[in-house]
Formats: sequence, structure tokens, C-alpha cells
Amino acid sequence: MKARYAPFYALLLILAGCATLGFEQPQSLPDRIAYVTSGADAVVVSTTNALNAHVISSSDAQFVSTTGKQLSLLVNAASTDPDPTSAEGRLKLAESVLRQLQAYLASKQVKS
Repeated sequence: MKARYAPFYALLLILAGCATLGFEQPQSLPDRIAYVTSGADAVVVSTTNALNAHVISSSDAQFVSTTGKQLSLLVNAASTDPDPTSAEGRLKLAESVLRQLQAYLASKQVKS
């Protein structure tokens, strides 16, 4: 890991640790939408930084970035859906995709 990326990786570790340290997870639909949106943004930023640091390949970066952008569209659909049941279903799908993207990046040893 290059020294110039150390503060960024430290921040990501702190943010990722919040859930494992028992900090309260967002419960309301708007809070969960904000959480997934910021998580998707963090995944895209982490991917870009990992690509620039030559930690992942350009094809891996393209896959994660494209999926992250599609995730943002799914979250937007959930936030504008007038049916609470449908919005909840879309958000659960978005949360699942976010966890999978984070796991994929972790398998490549990228902290998101």
C-alpha cells in the first residue's frame, strides 16, 4: 500500500468498523437509503483509488464501478417508489448488492 493512500484506507477501516463495533444501524427507510447511497459512493471511490494504486485490474474496477452506479439507480427507485412494500423490497435488494460489492472488493484486498 502506498503511503499517500494510508489515511484514506484508515478512514475506510474506521467506517467499516462502525457496524462491527455495535453502532446502531439505520432503521428507517430514509436512513437506510442514505446509508446504502453513501456505501455505494464509497465503493466507487475505493475502486477508483484501488485502480490508481494498481491494487485491482481495470476490468475489476470497471465491473465494480458499473455495478455501483446501477446500485445508485436501484436506491433512487426505492426512494421515489410510492408503495412502501415495493420500496422496501428494492432497498433490501440494494443492501444485498452493496454487501456483495463490498465482499468482492474485500476478496481483492480493497477496503471499502
